[in-house]
Amino acid sequence: MKLWLPVLGCLLLVVLGVNSIAFTDFQLYVITPATPEQLDKVRELEQDGNYDFWDVPRLNRKARVMVSNYAEAKFEKFLEQYDIDYDSVIGNVQQILDKERRTNDDFYKRSKRNAADTKAVVDFDHYWTLDEIYTFVDDLATSNPSVKSFEIGRTPEGRPIKALTISKTGEVTKTRPVVFMDAGIHAREWAGVMSVVYMIEQFTSHPEQYADQLDNTDYVIIPVLNPDGYVYTHEVNRLWRKNRVQNNILCAGVDLNRNFPFKWAFTSNACTNTFAGMEAATESETQAMMSLMDQYKSAMTLYIAVHTHGEMILWPWGYDFVHCDNWEEHDNLGKVAQKAIKDVGGNEWIVGNSADVLYRASGATDDYAFSNGARLAYTIELTGGGLEGFDLPASELGKVTTETMEIYKAFGKYAGTLPLPTSDA
Repeated sequence: MKLWLPVLGCLLLVVLGVNSIAFTDFQLYVITPATPEQLDKVRELEQDGNYDFWDVPRLNRKARVMVSNYAEAKFEKFLEQYDIDYDSVIGNVQQILDKERRTNDDFYKRSKRNAADTKAVVDFDHYWTLDEIYTFVDDLATSNPSVKSFEIGRTPEGRPIKALTISKTGEVTKTRPVVFMDAGIHAREWAGVMSVVYMIEQFTSHPEQYADQLDNTDYVIIPVLNPDGYVYTHEVNRLWRKNRVQNNILCAGVDLNRNFPFKWAFTSNACTNTFAGMEAATESETQAMMSLMDQYKSAMTLYIAVHTHGEMILWPWGYDFVHCDNWEEHDNLGKVAQKAIKDVGGNEWIVGNSADVLYRASGATDDYAFSNGARLAYTIELTGGGLEGFDLPASELGKVTTETMEIYKAFGKYAGTLPLPTSDA
């Protein structure tokens, strides 16, 4: 969703006065580039601005693309011109979004019926709202001495941006290696948020099972970096990606993962999905994370940005086709995590350089963290939702959280063996 969809969404809200955006006039295609030349053409299509790619296009791999009925003929003509295999698999995208919403609505109805039971139940049968996540985090900080929660900033709409720390010693004193993590920078990527919440729950409920990850390592975590966008996807537009700052009368939002100052570059106009902002670090969410990272960078040995989709473990640099100096260490640890996922029955994730595997992207969090002293910095892209929706159905959350937990375990264990960054890192 680049140029036309944010504009369309704003007009729908203004003209119709509704409190949610429907996607009844959008189809979902699956395309499969079979040659390097076809892949290049698909990537051109991705940058066109008229189509919403739900998956990163890769050679001989299926990618889902949402297309407006108004752009259908142009889209198919382009694919046929370059003999790219495609199939229209869902004629009305709103149907699968409605199915996802019904699942969550059913959960909340059951919760209300059981309201007499005051004991909080942590489950992974539905996608949590921001309020649920924040309540969980705050309750942990109250009841668990290893957890601290705190506010690191406010969003354009006035919501708190919350972070938490986990340390066996009770306090992150920066004398032990720190793993710094964030999720939810892209609002619609709910599964990534849930995988981090699952890790927090596991570390705090069963610490004896994670001695390798907790005995020598501390954690600084932002579970939802983009609270405004996350709420917006739950209440108005399930497929929204950016934050909710108002750019002009028609278009809202900055792609926070293009707004960080390392190698920042102006990307596109304000109505596109990858708008980087008019300048680097303009956004309150960006500034909040930068400030938190500065606070802990003297001990930050490893950084993880959690995204969906693609089943990938990616390392710097992403701004250009340049490998970071310790790329072999990045790659080796990534392959340890890759094997761990397969050992629990998962697919074989791709491990590699961000620009080589995906595309060049300036102003991203992983490049910023690496430039800011982290010895290791990764972006992970979780499993996608197939034809069931943008994310996996809630019924399959157990699978994706279990697989992703293997990455967190491998990274946390390794981080605990590393020396602290040097003072001039």
